[in-house]
Amino acid sequence: MKYKYEVSENDYPFDEEWDFEWEAGNGVTSASETGEWWGDKELESGDDSEGIIEADKNDALYETLPCEMEEVLEGDNKFFVEHLRRVEALVKGVARKRESHFEVIEGKGRLKICQSLHGKEFRNLLKRGCDPRCHQLSVVDQNPFVGVYHKVVKKWESELREVVRYGVMQGGVPQTVETLNRVVDDLRRELDRPIIKSFAKRVDRSAQERGKKAVAIIDKCFQHRSRLLVLRVDLGYRKGLFIESPDFSRDLATVKQHWAALSTGLKKGKVVPNVMEVFGKLEYGVLSGFHFHLVVIMKGAEHQEDINYAKKVGQYWCKGVVGEEGRYFNCNRIKHRYKRLGIGEINYYEDEKVSALKEVVVSYVVKSDYYMSALSPSKKTFVQLSCTNKDQMVRRGRPRRYLSKV
Repeated sequence: MKYKYEVSENDYPFDEEWDFEWEAGNGVTSASETGEWWGDKELESGDDSEGIIEADKNDALYETLPCEMEEVLEGDNKFFVEHLRRVEALVKGVARKRESHFEVIEGKGRLKICQSLHGKEFRNLLKRGCDPRCHQLSVVDQNPFVGVYHKVVKKWESELREVVRYGVMQGGVPQTVETLNRVVDDLRRELDRPIIKSFAKRVDRSAQERGKKAVAIIDKCFQHRSRLLVLRVDLGYRKGLFIESPDFSRDLATVKQHWAALSTGLKKGKVVPNVMEVFGKLEYGVLSGFHFHLVVIMKGAEHQEDINYAKKVGQYWCKGVVGEEGRYFNCNRIKHRYKRLGIGEINYYEDEKVSALKEVVVSYVVKSDYYMSALSPSKKTFVQLSCTNKDQMVRRGRPRRYLSKV
């Protein structure tokens, strides 16, 4: 598993290169006992970048964003969010790979610890320690992969603290390897519980279904228009607005009202003209709270100013829907930084752009969100809006010169 984080087409600009120098931290921080939904319950049936960091209300350039907009992914906040991501990736990887991650080998007359990539990452996470908010914010462990990690680390706290502090336990390399493998086995046993396995399977299956819907929407647009203008906008709220709220259902209802108001504006053409389709997903971030990842598809033959139109979507969210507490990020503004470009102007025959749109952009927008699924398991998070009627979706012009891929 690859743990070094690289910038891709749909990440926030401050998410790049999480390249920490692993120094001796303050040991292992205990997780809290907050009554996780997956704690001691049996399975119940049910259905199913971090941080919005730009308001852009004063036409500020990307390089000169106000500091308070950036702080979600700066300093301790950056470490905290990345810690949760790395923990989730590690625990999911450990669940998939059943071999031992630590072994004893002999080299130059000495016993040494041989570790897999997952084993190395596990020790790195232990060495770095947890952010205090891991046991201060009750929402953190609602993600079962993160919660299981904190639970097992707390159980083995004294042994792991010794490993972090001295490299090996008092019993030497063999005891250290045995202990670390037992800790990993404990992680697997927790993850093998039916309630967690079923939850993860349901959430990932829902993500796949959302991906199929999104690709179908894109294909439908290309069937009727040979050139599309694709906007990527993230919409959210000021930092802390919905964090640790006592009434999640009330907050969710408010967010859905805001989405309904934005949908009405898009459908009536008040936001940007000639919108064909809109799709996206509502997510919940530990620091950022509720936020939407949206893809807005416009008629590309009539419009080319994708950066400006994406900006208008964000400004309408802030000024026309939410007000001063609204935040947005214009992904089209930094599209020159993307290795695989799947937004902006895209013609049906541009295979690389179409592929990036369907594979990279869509996969990020519809990805599994374990926090939202845990906090609101029966709510649909995929949003979709069709802004053109059947009469308007008529293919016009000459027959295409190239064989359509859709």
